[in-house]
Amino acid sequence: MDFLEQLREDAWKRWQNCFDRLSELDEASRSGERVIYTNSPQFDLKQYTPRKFPAGGRTFKVQPMSVNFTCHYRIDGEGRPVYMASRHTVNRIDWQGFFRYTADEAEYVEFCVQTGVVAKYARLTLRDGVNRTYQCIVVNGGGSHIGGRTGRRAMEYIPKDPFLSTLQVEDYEASGNRIVSGSSLAEVPGGMSFRSTLEYSYSQARELERIVSVGAGGTKTTVFAAKSKSGIKELAAGLSEKIAARTLEALSKAKYSAPLQVVALSFRSVTNYVPMIIPATELDAVSSMNFALSTEEKNWIELNYQEFEPEMEEFLERMRTAENWKPGAQMLRKAALMVTKLAPGSLNVADGFVAYAIDAEFEWGKELEILKECGATAATLKKLRKLGWLK
Repeated sequence: MDFLEQLREDAWKRWQNCFDRLSELDEASRSGERVIYTNSPQFDLKQYTPRKFPAGGRTFKVQPMSVNFTCHYRIDGEGRPVYMASRHTVNRIDWQGFFRYTADEAEYVEFCVQTGVVAKYARLTLRDGVNRTYQCIVVNGGGSHIGGRTGRRAMEYIPKDPFLSTLQVEDYEASGNRIVSGSSLAEVPGGMSFRSTLEYSYSQARELERIVSVGAGGTKTTVFAAKSKSGIKELAAGLSEKIAARTLEALSKAKYSAPLQVVALSFRSVTNYVPMIIPATELDAVSSMNFALSTEEKNWIELNYQEFEPEMEEFLERMRTAENWKPGAQMLRKAALMVTKLAPGSLNVADGFVAYAIDAEFEWGKELEILKECGATAATLKKLRKLGWLK
């Protein structure tokens, strides 16, 4: 058993032991010197250092208006969170958590109040103030739906079901009071496990610039990019141009039996803004403009995520921090508009060709509005209705 596996086993043992630590919530709820509010859970333990612990998102002195979720933290005299309480106001599910700090360790334990399940366990160890290891287990659904199991019944059941949790452990190598490399083991629902190495790069001023995860096959993914001088609008403009260019390039290499009528840039809000390219020719049988389910997946085109790094990771971090995901959709709409305008000059397209960007899960019913935003003319809309693709 290598060290990452040891960290994995240790994480599960510590998670189980936390079921006996429910009483620590009461003391934590009365500690701290002030209260802050957030729209979503903040304070990722991986970002903790003895010098600072950034929230990672927007905080408020008074509770903001929220339709579905409320969250507040108690903060100690050093600016660190010591207690968290949150509630899903629609489902009426509550979570409470506490933080614990020593010179060599920081911990976060979160419970689902209604089920008594440890919904999240995170632990960071340090040596001379520098991160040494990280362990984290998150139970799906925040531990609120475990087939009716609660407390210790759930404690025995959850580790045995690969669909009920995610796990991540990391080991870091340090030199000169900073991390220089690392290794990671991640497990996702379904029993899939992934190993990777972590590459750290710094500026001449010794500020962390980038963390790149390198998978077993050599695939590189930027997991952290320091904030550059570029504003989010500038980042979005650059990404729009690059995505449009790569989309046109990929379509030019594919072969189609008829002129292209529509190209969808399919994305998933919040999680993925490198779109899947889904083409349809004027002869394809398409039942609606939300046609991801109507076309054959073998014709879909997957863009290379690495080609959009590190700008994409920085763009995502800007949106996460601002808790505003609108720029992501807007960036892809502009990319689609570019494809709409440029495709007739380089591709075999039908009259009324249009490319458009859509989140098929969350933007159902908004196709007409989105098509217009992406360059569809009145003639284009008329043809799509004639084909029966647009109602």
